[in-house]
Amino acid sequence: MAPPIRFGITWGMHPDRPSPPEAMFSTAEAVEALGFDSLWIGDHIAFHGGHFTESLTTLAAFAARTTRLTIGTSVYLLPLRTPGVAAKTAATVDFLSGGDRFVFGVGVGGEGKEEFDLCGVSLKERGARTDEAIEIIRKLWSGKPICHEGRFWSFEETIQSPPPATPGGPPIWIGGRSDAARKRAALLGDGYVSYLFTAKRFADGMKQIQEMAEKARRELPISGGGWTAAHHAFIYIDDDEDRALKTGTGYLTRRYNMNFEGIAEKYLIHGPPARCAEQLEAFTEAGASHFILRPVGAPESDMDQMTLLAEEIIPKVRK
Repeated sequence: MAPPIRFGITWGMHPDRPSPPEAMFSTAEAVEALGFDSLWIGDHIAFHGGHFTESLTTLAAFAARTTRLTIGTSVYLLPLRTPGVAAKTAATVDFLSGGDRFVFGVGVGGEGKEEFDLCGVSLKERGARTDEAIEIIRKLWSGKPICHEGRFWSFEETIQSPPPATPGGPPIWIGGRSDAARKRAALLGDGYVSYLFTAKRFADGMKQIQEMAEKARRELPISGGGWTAAHHAFIYIDDDEDRALKTGTGYLTRRYNMNFEGIAEKYLIHGPPARCAEQLEAFTEAGASHFILRPVGAPESDMDQMTLLAEEIIPKVRK
């Protein structure tokens, strides 16, 4: 039996200007009121492509303003933090949200060398650091005394308390576009989040993850909902398809500090509601069960975009 299709909004300050706190809180409340399943936030320490509040502390505030939504990081740049600090902060978010509402999405980053330099971390070590950090975090979330001897971190017996409200800790989803990210998802993760993917590449990636898991003799309970295949997508809904593409191209160009002309059309969900629904349906056919969507218009268009998603697109895709 296929898992239900879920939809979330990823919140983030627009590249052009920061948002005031009250606008952030009202957005979280609106996402819940509109019936979305989840609310997400990206993560950077220092980034040329926009304004970012610290992700986990922001999610703690969102947890206080909502009651039902799953909240999550998409994705937390784990190699920029020590695993002890990451485990403690993530466990606190899970604890404050009451349990079973938080997803710890993690990735290795690498889009901006400056934030790795700022944190004193080598870009070349980010994958290995992430793998070891996941191991440590899961052990710390047990709430029991643990010790560790590894390449980057070693410590004598220690314990963190209180443990997460979710038994064993919140699920860890792995985000990324590379083969290494998919291998990490297959071997260490409770889910996978792709971004800037076509539906075909998503299907190929899921096949690769299944093969990697089978080779490692790890069962991925995708159909039972114990392991999640998610896709992060930028979206702009407009009856004028060309205008939608132009809007999305401009946003992505500013966010990533590179020219997305000729690229955005390949990855951006855009156009009239029916066309957007068809594009999303292609991903469900490829195996996606959770969408993390980011409207890419001006800040004042966010509410209209989310309403169109909730009322005109999501029902079509779920049907």
